[in-house]
Amino acid sequence: MKKNLLLIFFFCALKCDMCVAQAGEWTWMKGLNGLNGTPVFGTLGVSDANNTPPALYEPAEFKDLQGKFWLFGGLRYGWTFYNTLWMYDEATNEWTWEGGSSSPNQPGVYGTKGVPSVSNQPGARGFGVPTWVDNDGLFWLFGGEGYDSQGSYGDMNDLWSYNVATAEWTWVSGSNTINQNGVYGIQGVADTANNPGCRHETSATWVSDDNSLWFFGGTGHNPGIFWNDLWKYDPSSDEWTWMSGSDSSNQLNNYGTIGVPSPSNHPGARYAYSKWRDSQNNFWLFGGYWYSTICYNDLWKYDSQTNEWTWMSGSNIINDPGTYTANCDSSIFNFPASRMENRACWKDNDGKFWLFGGINSSFAYNDLWYYDPSTNEWTWSSGSSSANPSAIYGVKGVPNANNHPAAYWGNVGWIDDSCQFWIFGGQNSPGIGNISNTLWKFIPGCGACTVAAQTSFNAADTRICEKFCTNFLDQSTNNPISWLWQFPGGDPSSSTDQNPSNICYNTPGTYNVTLITTNANGSDTLTLHNYITVYPTPPIPTITQVGYTLTSSAASSYQWQLNSTDILGATNQSYTIMQTGYYTVVVGDSNGCKNSTTVYILISGVDELNNDSGISIYPNPSSGSFMVEWLNSPDLIGMVDEVSISVVNTLGQKIFPAEESRSIGTTTDFSEGVHSDKVEIDLSNVARGVYFIEIKTKNEFIRKKLLIAD
Repeated sequence: MKKNLLLIFFFCALKCDMCVAQAGEWTWMKGLNGLNGTPVFGTLGVSDANNTPPALYEPAEFKDLQGKFWLFGGLRYGWTFYNTLWMYDEATNEWTWEGGSSSPNQPGVYGTKGVPSVSNQPGARGFGVPTWVDNDGLFWLFGGEGYDSQGSYGDMNDLWSYNVATAEWTWVSGSNTINQNGVYGIQGVADTANNPGCRHETSATWVSDDNSLWFFGGTGHNPGIFWNDLWKYDPSSDEWTWMSGSDSSNQLNNYGTIGVPSPSNHPGARYAYSKWRDSQNNFWLFGGYWYSTICYNDLWKYDSQTNEWTWMSGSNIINDPGTYTANCDSSIFNFPASRMENRACWKDNDGKFWLFGGINSSFAYNDLWYYDPSTNEWTWSSGSSSANPSAIYGVKGVPNANNHPAAYWGNVGWIDDSCQFWIFGGQNSPGIGNISNTLWKFIPGCGACTVAAQTSFNAADTRICEKFCTNFLDQSTNNPISWLWQFPGGDPSSSTDQNPSNICYNTPGTYNVTLITTNANGSDTLTLHNYITVYPTPPIPTITQVGYTLTSSAASSYQWQLNSTDILGATNQSYTIMQTGYYTVVVGDSNGCKNSTTVYILISGVDELNNDSGISIYPNPSSGSFMVEWLNSPDLIGMVDEVSISVVNTLGQKIFPAEESRSIGTTTDFSEGVHSDKVEIDLSNVARGVYFIEIKTKNEFIRKKLLIAD
């Protein structure tokens, strides 16, 4: 019997060791291996290995379409808020200060509602700011607790968008002053007058397939006020819709039957929870906090098609301690302890929902869990089941099975293209203090997801002119082996090349681009809406002629050409010609699109004769006064010659009859080498236009062109 017990013990120990081995590895990547680290901003827009954000509690977070991670704002110890925008690039392991101020507690710069500008800037804020990254890659944030346009401190209900490509913020909706009440309107009916009230700690946000922005609950500016309302914002119509929940605060849960949807079901008022969106466009939330130290560990699903909530898992009892069996043991009876401030959450490539840490009324956690909606099972993957564990940092940049973060809450997280999980910041003790700026990476063991292709792409030019073409560059990761591009409105309209070129657009408008990449683990689809903008060709210009001055119809830019060759410096609306030929004006509009027209101009009556390189007229064009200069030629050695100079118009009429006589070319002179002679003529009183200088000697007649211009 003892032998059997020993075998059983050995088997169990082996099983536990295997589970620990599967639990994954943490790596301390950046920041201080402690608390309250100070920032190193560096130079705005320049990444550097020494840059680091300050220790932050509840900043806003985004992940862009290129896989880079962004932070905005957050609270530092000492009750100071930031409006700084940071970007972390996993490829370089460097932070970049991208925008906002390096000084805390800055007021907002709102500009004009709906108008993007590099001068616009949300005010400093934190405490659970709702954020989204929409299907087109725009960043969005709403409300939070911080500073308005006047520098007043309170709760906000302003909605902002940020365009990474232009580095411009846009104040989209809501008020630029604090503590605004909501306008609910009629439930389910969109209206431009609707607007959610000010709030913070609203971490349940989702983006639906139609690019609408959704959020649930939160807390308002009055103490003890909590919400369970569900809102939707449609960027295309600029309208909010109150979709579900109550317009009154502090509503209780109505669980119904677990697993059964019902119109009467709804989560109670709460804040600071985990959230996910599944592949069927259902929204999920877990846990959160309600008034008087009440925390939950219930899991809810919202069906955006039926507008119904379903209690899916967890307890309907407050402050439930959860069920921890063994690491990596999946079960429908497992679920995390009740908690709040568990904003570090993400969905992996296989559709599993992950969350890290958080706090309840008594304990803080560093446990890592995942939920599989296909099996309704929770799995405790990593971390401790005990309260308030300390961190083991190990060596920076080196993964180790013994490493792990401390118990944190109010931190943020994201998943990269290789199914590795990242967390940043958070708090490690009660009160506003002992905040982290540590960046951690986790390589999953049990629950590790398949690494499907992660689609990303770029275009050589996303703004082109009608009947022009552009090239596309695949930037996908995880080794895709096939590509399917879709270019509605383009020619060709599809391609299986990795980097298709010469995709042409013949009709003005805005067009989506879709890329589907596939590798051995599956496919990934990315559609960028309104990604290509095609501008119309400007109208064909007209040219009017007055004398020998040509003038184009009005445009934003001009370039004159002679016989299809650009004329250097001829970029004004008018140009005075100097010779017979084909003259073209190429005009451009404010979008850089161009059109052109060509005319043939014949200069009649007189033309140049014997364009001898020994004669120079300068400056030409002239404002009136010019020089005629000639070089002695060896052919004139020993001769004394008289030179006469006349000026005639294009009809051959002499307008400068005075003659200048000069002696040139003596033997003595040429014994000393070739030399020059010159005469100055003043025609400042004649009309602007084309003239000819006639130079007569005993043996030669030379006619050279001169332009008198302003």
